[in-house]
Amino acid sequence: MPTPLPRTRLLPWTALWAILSLAAPAVGARGPPSNGPAAVPDTLQLVVLSERPWTSAVAVTLSFAGGYGDDPPGAEGTAWLLGKVLERAVAASLAETGAVAAIEVEGDRTWVTLLATSADWGTAYRILTRTLFTDQFDAALAAETRAELSGQVLFQHDAPVRAFELAARRVLLGAERARPPMGTPSSVNGVTVAALEAARARIYRMDGARLAVVGAVAPAEAASIVGAHRTMARRGEQAWVVEGAPLPPRAPGRAWETGGRTSVDDDITNNWIRAAYPFDGAAPRRPMEFLAHVIGEQLGIDRPAPGLISRRVEVRELPGGPVLQVTIAAQWPTVRAWEQRIVDILDHLSAGNLSPDDLSRQYRRFRSARALAMADPEREGRRLLLEAESDGGPGEPVAPLEGLSSEEVQRAAADLGEPRVLVYGPGGPSP
Repeated sequence: MPTPLPRTRLLPWTALWAILSLAAPAVGARGPPSNGPAAVPDTLQLVVLSERPWTSAVAVTLSFAGGYGDDPPGAEGTAWLLGKVLERAVAASLAETGAVAAIEVEGDRTWVTLLATSADWGTAYRILTRTLFTDQFDAALAAETRAELSGQVLFQHDAPVRAFELAARRVLLGAERARPPMGTPSSVNGVTVAALEAARARIYRMDGARLAVVGAVAPAEAASIVGAHRTMARRGEQAWVVEGAPLPPRAPGRAWETGGRTSVDDDITNNWIRAAYPFDGAAPRRPMEFLAHVIGEQLGIDRPAPGLISRRVEVRELPGGPVLQVTIAAQWPTVRAWEQRIVDILDHLSAGNLSPDDLSRQYRRFRSARALAMADPEREGRRLLLEAESDGGPGEPVAPLEGLSSEEVQRAAADLGEPRVLVYGPGGPSP
């Protein structure tokens, strides 16, 4: 394995993060009931600010630890249903402001996003946090939401893509954390208000949250609205930082140390392949994402793609650490060839065979794709939080368009652990 290179922590030109305190949001006229969630804790683990003075909108992103993977056995779908109930409650609370909010529940994380105007985002933020944490839970709204969505659960319950995702989660994380995201018709219909309240108290905890603000917001304004008690200061012309300790970097280690290959036979019209490679937990985020981009390009660009239906390459966060995840949908006769192509591309990159010209071309495409994606402030908020968690806090400001070296790319590929591969669909186990 090549000698590890010194770590370089990378910052977007207006990013900041630090450990901050958060004053409890105003409860308003409706206080928490005796059986409701506890008062909002006054510790927020991480705040990231990306200043966009030329825009008129502000996106606030909250990340909470916990998701549908934590649903109790027999109560699958609780976290998903809770997210839908809270999303509707927030929409009603925000109706007069014109702001909008969305909640997305993943296996191990829950995202809440608020989009408001620069003039009203502070008011909308206080309404959002009050509704999430302190307003009395609306049992009637919960029953209405469950009744409306039960048909959706029934319709999607036996969908092949749901079965594939559940099998993939079982392969990667084990049966104990393999839960159907939306549950089953019987489990969702059996979810009680008490179970929703318990999930709310477990997942929606400000003391375990991270927060990003993207938009026309100055640091002093953000500090005032979210309740930060530490002084913000500008460093140079590229980054806003906060005095105080950065988030500790993650410890080295992979989500798993042993790989494997699983084949599941299902009589459907195509196959899925998921190959997941664990990264070392201490690796910086940007080389991971660039490597995912290169693999995605090499799986399809300028090459014949017989039998390929779709491909997706991404860096995913699992409880044990980051994972490079390659997902391909293909017709059955070509499945083994596509699986081999994934292996060949990673062998090629880990051997340092990406030429300087290819590296330069790929990085230009990566930079452009990333810039276009980050035009969406909601997506930028997520990226900033993930990078902050990965890299442990701010290092020295680095120009965002600065390239990566071929050594960094090779090291990222060479440091990948043993993959866990799932082949799902017709054809039966491979020889």
